[in-house]
Amino acid sequence: MNGHRLLAASLILLGTGCQSGMSSRRVATAEPALMSPTEPGTTVVQTQPPRELTWADRHPLFTKPREYYDNSGSNRVVKTAAATVIGVPAGIFGELKQIVTGTPPELRY
Repeated sequence: MNGHRLLAASLILLGTGCQSGMSSRRVATAEPALMSPTEPGTTVVQTQPPRELTWADRHPLFTKPREYYDNSGSNRVVKTAAATVIGVPAGIFGELKQIVTGTPPELRY
């Protein structure tokens, strides 16, 4: 019985933690100065041109599985499972919703 009390007391002490001491708030530091693209040692990132819209981009039945495939990590099995199990039903639901409410006002791509 005495061992249970010692275990309970030690768990309570470990659970409470240290309440005194320095504050956990930190002061923000100044960010480094920006470098001009003309200075030596700087690189400028080139953007890709916008992708051309096709008829498939207007239909959630085709875009939702692609979105789930692209955003599911690097494992091909997980990507395929996410696109199939989650993306296809989400695409069907999105297509039905689009039939009722119409096309969204803004294009996603």
